[in-house]
Amino acid sequence: MSDRLRELLAQRATADLSDADRRELDSLLGSTGGDDSSFDLAAAAIYEAFASVEEGAQEDLPADLRARLAEAGAREVGRGGAEVVDLAAVRPERTATPALAWWAAAACLALAVVGWWPRIGPDSAPTEPPSPVVTVAEQRQDLLAAPDARTLAWSATEDVAAAGAEGAIAPRVSGHVAWSPSRQEGYMRIRNLQPNDASEWQYQLWVFDRERDEQYPVDGGVFDMPAGTGETIVPIDAKIFVGEPYLFAVTVEPPGGVVVSDRERIVLVAQV
Repeated sequence: MSDRLRELLAQRATADLSDADRRELDSLLGSTGGDDSSFDLAAAAIYEAFASVEEGAQEDLPADLRARLAEAGAREVGRGGAEVVDLAAVRPERTATPALAWWAAAACLALAVVGWWPRIGPDSAPTEPPSPVVTVAEQRQDLLAAPDARTLAWSATEDVAAAGAEGAIAPRVSGHVAWSPSRQEGYMRIRNLQPNDASEWQYQLWVFDRERDEQYPVDGGVFDMPAGTGETIVPIDAKIFVGEPYLFAVTVEPPGGVVVSDRERIVLVAQV
């Protein structure tokens, strides 16, 4: 079915056609082998659905639409279909009749076959299915496959936060940092780091770059270690481009982090 034929059938089902449009429709229907009542059936179902929500609505179906539906019903009877229905008696009342249910079902079937439904507004196009959620662990695995990705093992300092998740001597903090210069992307994998209260203090990563003054390492982002996690994977949030990293360090800082660390409390280091 051509787009123009669909347009004319839809217009006939919902509004009056001009003489020129009616002649064009008759010509197109003749070339396809006969009339198509699917749009009329759809219009009847929609008319019923919308009329029913208006309290006290008792208007008949439009006369020309009712006549075409009667013709379609007669054709169904000729094929061995259901009982002939007096469409003049069909009103948008809440007491549904078997005939009305049949018409609504037929309309839904017709819509499914022709793949047509009136569009309500310009933003009613089909939505794309949601993209699959990619976890941080999966992102890290993808980074590790990069040709220039490099991993460096963490070394714990004597700071109390590095003494283990429960503050004990063992097990101490372990894990590694992974970084890809071409992607400017990296991840920290940390086990047994002491949990923190974000309202009191947070951890902050610093990336030392050979192309920059060591007094001003690149801020790699602030992060937390929730209680009971044991191990966590943290994306590196480098604030500026990192040319040639040679040292990664995690410090303890006030909530929100700092612009320049005094490095009074260094918890972890990973060095080339």
